[in-house]
Amino acid sequence: MERRGLMTRPDNALDKAKAYEGTITLPTYEIRGENRNPVFHSQYGVAHIYPYTLLDDIAPTPRDRTYRTLNLESGYLRVTVLPDLGGRVYSVYDKVSGREVFYKNSVIKFAPLAIRGAFFSGGVEFSFPVAHAPTTADAVNWDLRENKDGSATISCGGLEHMSRMRWTISLTLYPDRCALAQDVQLQNPLPVPGRYHYWTNASLDADDQTEFVYPLRRVRSYEFAGAASWPSARIDLITETSRLEGMEGVPEWPAHRLHEPINFRWQKNMIAQVSIFGRDVKWDFFGAWQHSSNYGCAHFADHQDVSGMKLWSWGNAGVGIMNQAALTDDGSLYAETQCGAMETQLDFDFLPPGHTRQWREWWLPLRGLGGLTCASAEVGARINLARGDGEGQVNLTVGICPVRPLGEVTVKLSVPGKALLEKKATVAPERPWLHTETVDARVLSNHPITLTVVDNGGKVVLNYTLDREVCPVEPFDAVYPERSRRAQDRPFEPKGEEEPTTAEDFYNAGLKHENFDNREEALKAYEKALALDPSHGPSHLRLGLMLLRAADFAGAEAHLRQAIAAGQTGANYYLGTLLLYQDSPEEAEGYLKAVPDGTPVSAAALCGQGRIALGRGEWEKAAELFRQARAEDVGSITASLLLAMALRRAGREEEARRGLEGVLLNDPLNHPALREMAFLMADEGTPYFAKLNRLLADDRQYTLDLACFYMDARLFADALTILRETAEGRSPDGSTSSPRRLVEGRHPDGSTSSPRRLVEGWDYPMVYYLAGELCQRLGKHDEAAEWLGKGAEADPDLVFPNRLEEIRVLTRVVGENPRDHKAKYYLGNFFYAHQRFEEAIKLWEEAEAGLESFDIVHRNLGLAYWQREGDLKRATALFEKALQINPQNQDLYLHLDDLYEAQGLTDKREALLEKMRTLTDPRDDLHKWMVVMLVDLGRYEQAIQMLTEDRFVPSEMDQSFRLAYVGAYLKRAQAHIEAGHIEEAIADYRRALEFPENVGVGQPASTANIEILYRLGCACEQLGRFWEAVAAWQEAAGEHHPHGSELFPFVQMSLDKLNRYSELGFC
Repeated sequence: MERRGLMTRPDNALDKAKAYEGTITLPTYEIRGENRNPVFHSQYGVAHIYPYTLLDDIAPTPRDRTYRTLNLESGYLRVTVLPDLGGRVYSVYDKVSGREVFYKNSVIKFAPLAIRGAFFSGGVEFSFPVAHAPTTADAVNWDLRENKDGSATISCGGLEHMSRMRWTISLTLYPDRCALAQDVQLQNPLPVPGRYHYWTNASLDADDQTEFVYPLRRVRSYEFAGAASWPSARIDLITETSRLEGMEGVPEWPAHRLHEPINFRWQKNMIAQVSIFGRDVKWDFFGAWQHSSNYGCAHFADHQDVSGMKLWSWGNAGVGIMNQAALTDDGSLYAETQCGAMETQLDFDFLPPGHTRQWREWWLPLRGLGGLTCASAEVGARINLARGDGEGQVNLTVGICPVRPLGEVTVKLSVPGKALLEKKATVAPERPWLHTETVDARVLSNHPITLTVVDNGGKVVLNYTLDREVCPVEPFDAVYPERSRRAQDRPFEPKGEEEPTTAEDFYNAGLKHENFDNREEALKAYEKALALDPSHGPSHLRLGLMLLRAADFAGAEAHLRQAIAAGQTGANYYLGTLLLYQDSPEEAEGYLKAVPDGTPVSAAALCGQGRIALGRGEWEKAAELFRQARAEDVGSITASLLLAMALRRAGREEEARRGLEGVLLNDPLNHPALREMAFLMADEGTPYFAKLNRLLADDRQYTLDLACFYMDARLFADALTILRETAEGRSPDGSTSSPRRLVEGRHPDGSTSSPRRLVEGWDYPMVYYLAGELCQRLGKHDEAAEWLGKGAEADPDLVFPNRLEEIRVLTRVVGENPRDHKAKYYLGNFFYAHQRFEEAIKLWEEAEAGLESFDIVHRNLGLAYWQREGDLKRATALFEKALQINPQNQDLYLHLDDLYEAQGLTDKREALLEKMRTLTDPRDDLHKWMVVMLVDLGRYEQAIQMLTEDRFVPSEMDQSFRLAYVGAYLKRAQAHIEAGHIEEAIADYRRALEFPENVGVGQPASTANIEILYRLGCACEQLGRFWEAVAAWQEAAGEHHPHGSELFPFVQMSLDKLNRYSELGFC
């Protein structure tokens, strides 16, 4: 039986794809401003986000905001991207099916869920260098182009400021394809390695008929420790293995469900939230299918590039629903299919210096198949077995939906040695094909089934084999080597992870800590390795690199020289790089030349030599070195760019132009390439200048990165020119910018048509300090003094330097001008963020005398005394001083309350709480903390009033605020008990069991109400309401709280109560 789809190709089919700008107005819960306090701790335990700030102050009500949109359109699809919100794909509209491919949110509703605090849901999100990128809510660079082959492309990207690496996502529509191409390019333009991971997160509407299609065999998860089978697993049998560090979650599933097989393939089975990652991914596709609309989407990419597959669901419990309500206003629900360059989001890597990593992915909208089994870049397909009418027969269904008109194809389904069916079919995106045939089940037997689709030109567009074999089961001794029994009667004793004992053990521990960005622990581990083996080369190398990133040049140099002595590959290169940062090019050159060919840093070493040649004006020599670097690392954008720069200066302008065109073709957002092209093209260069200005306006820090690129290339005069233009607000073409900078795409007159941005002068201290440093290098000492004077006078707010070039100049400034207190403050910020704590404290102490009215320096110093020295009294005094200077710095209230509580200063907590309650627009975390304080201080009536009248925003899967809610009612109930008001106490216990929507905490799948239930039973018992008491105790005893856990005593007490009443025959 053959069935064909009923869709028709859209009437407005286009011969070529279009790219165009537009606008869209969306209700937006806006970010009210950056948090001015530098972030020195690790966020989510995986990333230090300094120099980024937190975006944790979000408006409680929406207002309409107009956003720029970037759009692609073909006859099949229309794509909309929001460059002012991290380059998020807001919409992919399928014209064939007349619907959205991904989940489309009707509102931009930020919630405190991401690495910087502000996250919004919907569409497709790109995460680099950490999950929920630091640019999620920021403007990013963009480019639109229509290509010669009829396709059209949007490119979005930028340069992140943690490791200063670049990322570009290019989305392309082709006129003949109902598919979206996604090209990912990750580039490290710096001479030191950069820590990163990359993930693409695609949202989809989720309901009980949503099916997740992953061809996996084994998975792992945050929510349960170890490995599990896919898609069905028993949580109680999940393999706990120490090889899966970081996956030590505790399942929040009801106890009675832990022993049942759960099919995670279906959204309806997600009782609680899950983050499921594929293990040992060997497949190139995954997808999802919406059976309620017979529609789906597949993703295809080479698994050697995209080795991570993930499913994320909020789950169907109240807590998951509540968290999604914090992200939208229409009650819509979603889940996410995700993919990444690493196996999990706890896995990171280091991108080598100068290296570029790139690959292509495809998103395939599909329809009419009734489900999805497999996909290629050309075709989505379904294979389905169903019981036949006759005995021993099965109905075998095959479905094909291509992404382009394939004409007549040959579809073949076979088992080894036998074709089950072979059919001709004419297929197109609007014309999927389904065929069902009855076959003898014995022919299928346990054989692998292969589906092959061949187009009319003989090209195989899909070839997939589905085997039904079980996966090898790891031997017990391999999974649990410590549990292996040599004697059957020897009892098993649980054993924790063994402590490191050798230098190699500590070195490996250091690598794990670096993976999680636990820098202090990594430093300690490498130091312990060297204490055991002073000649341990790998530890010297890793420690040297960490100290180099922290601008501890002397410490790094000592370890790198030891690494060279130990024969470590790459150590010569990194020592040469360090010497260049210290402005010792002659000595550096010798170490760079010592790097052998064929190593991961060979190309970077050649680029280093080329930069030295540029600094000497040896243009031809530099060009030859960059050619060699490009040959060594064929995909290196850095080498190609530096080569073009050298050729332009050597007067070989045509070669330089071709080289720059090649760079911009592959990397259209490359700032140095645009600048070089603008100068090279002379009168024709104005469009390049204009584009560069537009890109730099997205993030003013980009101008410093551009200047530092030229500094590192030892082209100091060019770097100085950039900084002059930046400070003065003059465009590179000599024109003067408007003093007003456009915000949110609006013109100075307030209109929003044809949005654009203008560049203004930037009064920022690091611009001035770097300019002064360059003038000194160029012998312009009077001008240098002028620039350095401006730096000392500039506003210190939101100044968090993180570039090695900045730290080098600040170190020099502090040494030469001890009265520059602001420079000491800035340098202290960097040092504290990079674990140079003692030096940071000393600098802040010296800076404090000249910055008496600046709250942040007192806050930082108080934090240091508290965290590093344990001096609570000095810390308290500094936080109090900071709060007196700036009562609007809301972080100070939270820190002070912690300090007061730790010192038992209840009266001060009371006074602080009253100050907090006078704030007109408290952040939501402060709003919640007031309730916590009220409960702690016994003011439960006021806490209950706030919990009843106010609205609180959910925090991602965070149930901690539930404790305040329950605590308030338990305390009031206890007061009622003591007063003899038992009925009122029972009412409060019952209220404590509720999950009011306004409190922002949803009911989890596995409850922890046991204390409430036990006390409710006791209160009912006092009134002789034994039936109600026994019911409460029975419910309490049914909760799962293992022996040794905090709530286990209530399990035992509830059982004791039930046991006593059972003796009376009551239950």
